[in-house]
Amino acid sequence: MTRVLGRGGVFTKLWGILTGLLVIGVIVYLALLYQTGQGLSAEVKLIRSVNYNLDTGKMRVIFVIEVNNTGYIDVDVEKLYYEVYIDGEKLGEGVKDGFVIHVGTNTIELYLDSAPSDAIKALFEAAKQTGKPHNVTVKGYVDIPIKSFGVVKLWTARLPFEKTSQLYIETYTNKSKPGPHFPGENPFK
Repeated sequence: MTRVLGRGGVFTKLWGILTGLLVIGVIVYLALLYQTGQGLSAEVKLIRSVNYNLDTGKMRVIFVIEVNNTGYIDVDVEKLYYEVYIDGEKLGEGVKDGFVIHVGTNTIELYLDSAPSDAIKALFEAAKQTGKPHNVTVKGYVDIPIKSFGVVKLWTARLPFEKTSQLYIETYTNKSKPGPHFPGENPFK
C-alpha cells in the first residue's frame, strides 16, 4: 500500500527542512564570526588633531584607530558606540554607524566634539606637550548583525570592548580668535 502525503504533510516537511537550513546557516555564520572575532585587534594609533574654535565653543579631537581583521569574513557593524578617556579623564563619547571591517587592515577615524570642561582643558594642556606619551582609552560596544549564511539578518549582538594605548599627539592647531582659551591662559603662548 502506498501512502499519499496530504498537503499538510508536504508543508510540514518543507517547513522542517527550511528551519533546519536556517539553523545550520546561523551556526555556520556564528562559527565564522567567532573565528574572525578571535582574529580582530584594534589599536589607537594617534590623535590626528586637536582643534578648538572659540566661535563655536567646541573642541574637535580626531582619533585614528587601526583594526586588523585576520579572520575569514568581513564584519558588518551596525553601530559603534564609544567613550574616550585620556590619562583617565573622560573627553566625551561618540557613535559611528554602518561600516564594514574588511579582512586585512582597516583605518577608522573617530570624531569627538566636546564643549570645554576640565577634561578638555587637561587635553589641551597635553596637546601643547607634543612628544610626551599619553594613555588613551576607548571603550564602549559594537552592534553586529547575526545572519543566516551571512545574508539574512536575524538579530543583533551587542559586544562590549575596551582598549588602552599609549600614544603621542601629532599636531596642535589653534583656530581661535585672540583672547584666552580658558581663564588666565593666552592662546598665543
